[in-house]
Amino acid sequence: MPVRMRAEQLRNPYWYAANGEAEAARQFWDMAYWDGVLSTLAAEGYNAVLYLPEPWQGHAWQTFLIRHDELPEARDMPPGEYDRVIAQVNRIFRRAHELGLKNFLWSYFSVTTPAYARAHGMDRELPVSESVDYRHNLPEMGFHFGVRNEATRAFTEAAVAEVFKTYGDLDGLCGGMGEALPGKRSTWFRESIVPGLKRCGRNPVFIVDDWMLPLQDFLDDIARPRVYENTWLSIKANGEVFTDPQPYPDALRWAREARMPVLVQVMNLNIEANFPFNSARLAHETVEELRRVPNCAGYVSWFLSSNPNTLFRHALGRYGKTGEGYSDGPWVDVLAGRYGSREAGEHLLRAFDASARIPADLCAFAWLPQDIGRSQILMLPYWHWTLEDPRWGHLTSPARSADLLPLRHYARVVAKHGDRFRDHGGADPRRNTDHPGAQELIWGLTRYPTTPEAHMRHLRRLGDECAASAERALPHVRTNRDEAQRLCDYMKAYQLLTRYYEQKVLAATAASIYAFGGGAKYRDDALAHADAAVARYEEAIQFIEKHIDRGAGTVRGRWGKTLTLPQLIEHEREERRRLPELFHWPKEP
Repeated sequence: MPVRMRAEQLRNPYWYAANGEAEAARQFWDMAYWDGVLSTLAAEGYNAVLYLPEPWQGHAWQTFLIRHDELPEARDMPPGEYDRVIAQVNRIFRRAHELGLKNFLWSYFSVTTPAYARAHGMDRELPVSESVDYRHNLPEMGFHFGVRNEATRAFTEAAVAEVFKTYGDLDGLCGGMGEALPGKRSTWFRESIVPGLKRCGRNPVFIVDDWMLPLQDFLDDIARPRVYENTWLSIKANGEVFTDPQPYPDALRWAREARMPVLVQVMNLNIEANFPFNSARLAHETVEELRRVPNCAGYVSWFLSSNPNTLFRHALGRYGKTGEGYSDGPWVDVLAGRYGSREAGEHLLRAFDASARIPADLCAFAWLPQDIGRSQILMLPYWHWTLEDPRWGHLTSPARSADLLPLRHYARVVAKHGDRFRDHGGADPRRNTDHPGAQELIWGLTRYPTTPEAHMRHLRRLGDECAASAERALPHVRTNRDEAQRLCDYMKAYQLLTRYYEQKVLAATAASIYAFGGGAKYRDDALAHADAAVARYEEAIQFIEKHIDRGAGTVRGRWGKTLTLPQLIEHEREERRRLPELFHWPKEP
């Protein structure tokens, strides 16, 4: 694949230093750190870097990477501070080029600087949002985001031109025309960005992200010939999470109709608390699927250098570069070198293969394709199916077609047509009475349908498999024993969580069938499974607190707000207490 890009953070060092994160600020200035990051990227098979300015809620590149020579009222810092940043970023970009890596800068529009916003009265035009970044308590977004007028258009044109004049080793920008841009978003590209690209004296690439942008507007105003010939497209294959190696059908439509080079984003925002997502086989499957995308020139991996899933990250780079078929051998070699024996490597590779499927398959069923501050491993709220938020609850991953039955759809059919439509395939062996072929025939699908119960059995088996494989590895570990034990603990946590997921979904399914008129036996089933879910959850979270968090208090969930592990348990108990209310059960006579 011609372009194998990986994202890396480019932090505003002054902001991080002022906000108590001295190590993040130090890393920015440390060329040894950058040489390590960039050398690893190149060694893993990548050939391009997408730099993400951070913290993105307050500092897009426009606020700290250029001097604003044309519009000096935009300066927030003394000239010497700009000079120091520019010299360092030029060193980083130059080193990347020396290693064969192209440099791309993530861009947010429309963004000015706080000084420019104040100078033009825009600090009063757009008040600061009440939403807060949970990591840094940073308002999201500042008043210099999201204003569209002639002043911000002129600023954008000047800034785009200046960034390429400032950084001779910058190869292009990548950014969306949505989220922080009012009005018809697609026209901003030709109004403000293209003039800046043409003024810079070069012909850099601009990669347009498909985020929150209507396809037809993109085709009319951006992809149209002669708007800007060096325009590429970047698509989010699974939204902001990873559910499937296959891109969703709507992403493929964008790729097909764009008629320009396409980069496919491989994102992982549903992987939290450093849980393993480290399957080289899954990385190979992903690359093979991306090769089938129309006009695909490569991919953008959002697995940063700080991401502990080095096997997946390396495999994505390797298979994108070589196109070779999958083999366990190279990855067993890597793990054997790390843990001292091939037997340990073989067992751990199987554990990684099984565990990586768990968050993907869970999120394919409890489908929430956007990162909106919700935990997607550490908790599984009934919210996914209760229509507390009516945007969610009706769908599963679009890549699964009609085969993975959505919970509410399944429950409504069972409630209406009776028990013969229910999956009795093994969650409760006493009820395994239906011939399995009946499921396909009565559902009227061309493939055997995957019911909620069957999908959860599959998840539970993955949990058992990854835990057992990790346990089998431990006696063969000769080096890095503590690290191997920690991996084993993570696999055990996966096993305990999948047992919880199964009971939670069985409870939600029965509760929904009862709510749709399925009869009192489903109420009783729902209550029993809900009690079991609480018990399994307490066991899982207490294990995570003891063996993974180890009392540090750093492993936390998110559900509207940040929750400690004890608070997660209380949240689960509260959901159990509210089960009849959440699923709108009929009142008891």
